[in-house]
Amino acid sequence: MPILSTATGSFFAGRRASSFGSTPWAPTDLGNDLRMWLNPSDSSTRTFQSGSNVLTSISDASGNSGTTIHINNTPQQGTEDNKVIVVFDHNANEYLATGSIGIAANGNHWAAFVGEIATPDNSKDSIWSFDTTQSPARDYAISSGNASTFDGELDLDGLSTNRISSSAGNLINFTSGTPIAANTAFILLCYFDKSGSEIGVRKNGSNVFTPETDYDNSLRTTAGMNIFRNRGSQSFGGKLFEFMVSDGQPGTGSGDKTHIEKAEGYIAHKWGMASLLPNSHPYKNSAPSS
Repeated sequence: MPILSTATGSFFAGRRASSFGSTPWAPTDLGNDLRMWLNPSDSSTRTFQSGSNVLTSISDASGNSGTTIHINNTPQQGTEDNKVIVVFDHNANEYLATGSIGIAANGNHWAAFVGEIATPDNSKDSIWSFDTTQSPARDYAISSGNASTFDGELDLDGLSTNRISSSAGNLINFTSGTPIAANTAFILLCYFDKSGSEIGVRKNGSNVFTPETDYDNSLRTTAGMNIFRNRGSQSFGGKLFEFMVSDGQPGTGSGDKTHIEKAEGYIAHKWGMASLLPNSHPYKNSAPSS
């Protein structure tokens, strides 16, 4: 049975084994592949200003990135499922940003977000992005694609040569399911599997487009990360429950998705969202074990 958190503690506090001897999976099981983990439900990783609930610091719970996380303006403390989250006002230019977090040179990368979004008012409003000053950029953003509803697109660098994917070009539109609803919790995961030559995005455990099998040129290793900001200066808004970044493969080999399925299962059961996973998901009915 999963170990539930309080608003001041982490979900799998102590990683206590169940009565059946299994230990619940946690992002730290990814080892050095875990490049960033934002987990405001863990009180040891963030501070809020007394009296105003303004976020004053947040750290990488993985301990692997070695980078400072910049807080722009005044995101606020919130609560979801009796756990602490961070709320970003769409109209107040609130976001998080980092320097390089050390994306692997081998091109493998995946990132998972759980939270909510505001209603977009710009087609480039982004939930998260990775950007670099190198040219060609070879970075990406998860953008709205629409100025009024979050239809969704994987927004890739815009140069005509040396692209991440010559077949996909500048973007891949989300084509499966409905737009991401504002003020409604969801899980979104994006992966770049260089070893398996595949690029994909999954919403609540299901693909939002047919995975792209043309992954030509690896993401830049120097890319920095933004939460609720695109690769330019456009901020967005919403609620951050949790976010993690890995520079490993989605699974144990070409076509395997074990690691990202465990991440989805961990998120879904921690945040009371297992009902959103498809019936075919391996962790629909129980959280993953280590």
